[in-house]
Order: sequence, then C-alpha cells, then structure tokens
Amino acid sequence: MYKNIFQVLSFLTICAVLTWPVGAQEQGAAAKPDSAEVRAQIDKAKTIAGTFWAPEEKFLCEDSRTFDGRSTVPADPGPVKLFDNLYAIPGQYSVQSGVVYVIPTSAGIMLIDAGKRKDVEPVVLAGLKTLGFDPANVKLVVVTHGHEDHYGGATLLQERYGAHVVLSAADWDFISKPPAAPRADAPALPPPPKRDMVAVEGQPITLGDESVTPVLIPGHTPGSLGLIFSVKDGGKTHVVGLFGGGFIIWRQYNDQTGAQFVSSVQHFEQWTKKMKVDVELENHPGTWDGFPEKLAAVQARKPGQPNPFIVGQQNYTKFLDVMSICAQAALDRRKD
Repeated sequence: MYKNIFQVLSFLTICAVLTWPVGAQEQGAAAKPDSAEVRAQIDKAKTIAGTFWAPEEKFLCEDSRTFDGRSTVPADPGPVKLFDNLYAIPGQYSVQSGVVYVIPTSAGIMLIDAGKRKDVEPVVLAGLKTLGFDPANVKLVVVTHGHEDHYGGATLLQERYGAHVVLSAADWDFISKPPAAPRADAPALPPPPKRDMVAVEGQPITLGDESVTPVLIPGHTPGSLGLIFSVKDGGKTHVVGLFGGGFIIWRQYNDQTGAQFVSSVQHFEQWTKKMKVDVELENHPGTWDGFPEKLAAVQARKPGQPNPFIVGQQNYTKFLDVMSICAQAALDRRKD
C-alpha cells in the first residue's frame, strides 16, 4: 500500500537544503540537458529506487535541476506518536523548519533538534504539553547540525530548564562564528546555546535508559550528524536511521564540499548496515520520502497494521544509495 502512496510527489515540503540563494544565472534559466554520464547515473538511481523510492529519485536526481528552494508550507499536523518510545512534533515542516523528535527516558526527555527560536514555545513546548510531557523534564537536546532551524530553540531550553545540548565539535565552532547573511536585509540569527556536550562518532549519547549513536556526516555543515537509535513498536525492537545532514540539489555546493557530502552518505550507510537500520526518518522530511502520508497512516493505524515508518533494512540501504547517486549526479552537472 505504501509503495503506491509514495508515487505521489509534490513540493508540499522539501528537506534540509542549503539556505544560500540561487545565483541570478541559475534562477529562471532553463536547465541544460544532462550529459550521458549524468543520465547513466539517473538510470542507475531509478533502478535502485524501484517503485518504493521513486519519489526520492525523481526529486533528488531530476527535479533538483530547477528547484529554486521555495515550497508550500504544510499545515501543522500536531504532535504524533510514531513508536512506543518516539514522538514527532512536526510543526509546519518545510525548507526553513525542521521536525523535532521526542524520546522519553527514565531520566527525563531527550529531544532530537529543537526547532527555530521563534517556534520553540508555540510549537515545541506546546507540543510536549499536548503529548502529556512536562517541558521542564527536557534534559538533553541532540542537535543534528548547526543551522538555526535545528539549534535555535535549544538556547531557550538550556537557559530556562538547564537542558544539556549536544553538537559535534565542528558544529559548535560553526555556530559560534556563523557565515555572513546571504542578504543585507536578512534578520539576525538568535544567539546559539552555550557550548556544552560534544558528540563523538560511535560514542552513544545516553539519557537514562535510551541512547542514540552519532555518526559524523560533514558536508551540509562542517559537523553534521547522522543518528542511529532503537525504537519499540508493539514491544518489538527496530532501529532508526536519521541522516541529519540535508542533501545536494543545487550547484551551490563547491566540488570539495559536494564530494565530502557524497562520502558522508556512503559512510553513514556503512554504519546503518552494521547496526541493521530498518526505519527511515529525516529531520526535514517531505513528500519525497512519504512523510505526510506516513504520518496520516500512523495516526489512523489500527492494532495489527504495519507501522509505515518501518521500511526494512534492504529498503533503507536503497534510500541512501539513491541519495548518494543523485548527489554525485548534481556534482557532475557542474562539469557541463
């Protein structure tokens, strides 16, 4: 059933893409025909994607040539229970707003990302209360990468509740010296959280009886993180892979950063195979991975029905393979 649902592709929402503007020479310009090399990569991605990940391939490999970063912001579906021990607070997830994940533990609440500073009270704190959690019990915030839509709310949680905040060392440095705003009229970034805990690849980040394993995936930012962690579904254990470092769709990545990104996808894939990941989640999910349909399905799920977020180990590997190939195709278009 979900394979058919995933065929529906629109630009309702787009995942974590670069916030840099498209150059004037790219905006409005007709996309050049792909080279034989790029077409061969697209064909390879299509074969791997099959019907299950066809929307991913179409968006990342094909539509990415002309996508200009704009997307329709969806209505906030409200907090959703995804697994026995994992919840999502989506908010109006889009290019500029990520999803916050909630992991209750025996020692308090762990969050994966904290959303924008402007959204932390009306969306994140309100969402926690809707789920029956006390925001004061947020003890740990794991930030996947150093963009404000992921770390912005962590400052308030740190200052108000004493929550610990975790980033990679490279992204602690990155948020302490943010790049110049892309436009003179761009609003100033809110203050980042104070430097706190440092994520080290392969060393579990633990709170109470729950933990997540960080994997370094630089490219989108210098210290982006992929996260791998266990969840329960009807008492049965599954393993989540969350690639927290965006993806390539524009030519604004330079060759070095783009090559680093491709390498990071492949590196994360090695970890996910080793840890037997069978659940796909993103911090900027969209119709390209079926997130809206999955949310609706899990909310309507009846006892005995499958959890739509469980895609299986083989399909998760294919998900990353398609991402890697399409990222390489985006790089190779620069040669044309």
